[in-house]
Amino acid sequence: MDKNGKFAFRVTEQSLMDRLNIDMHAACLSIDKKCRIFTVHGSADEIIPVEDAYEIAKLIPNHKLHIIEGADHCYTKHQEDLAKVVVNFLASVQVEDEAVSGN
Repeated sequence: MDKNGKFAFRVTEQSLMDRLNIDMHAACLSIDKKCRIFTVHGSADEIIPVEDAYEIAKLIPNHKLHIIEGADHCYTKHQEDLAKVVVNFLASVQVEDEAVSGN
C-alpha cells in the first residue's frame, strides 16, 4: 500500500508465476554486449541472495556490480549510500562518454 492506504500495485497469481518462471540465465545472455549494465545489491538482501548478484554479473559482459555492505532488499538504512553509488556511476559514465567523443 502507498502512503494513503491505497494499493500501489497488485500481484496476481499469474503475474507471480510469470516472474518466478523467468529464465535469468537466458535473459542475461540476451543483453546486447554494448549495453552498459550497473547493478547495486545489498549484502544483507533477504529476498535475492547476494550470491545471485555475483552469478548474474558473470553472465553479463559489460556489467558493473556494486555491493552495499549491510543493505537489505529495500536499502532501508542505506538510501543515501544507494543514491551516492548511482550518482557516482552516472558521473563516471558521462566522463567516459565525453572522453570517447572528444567533448
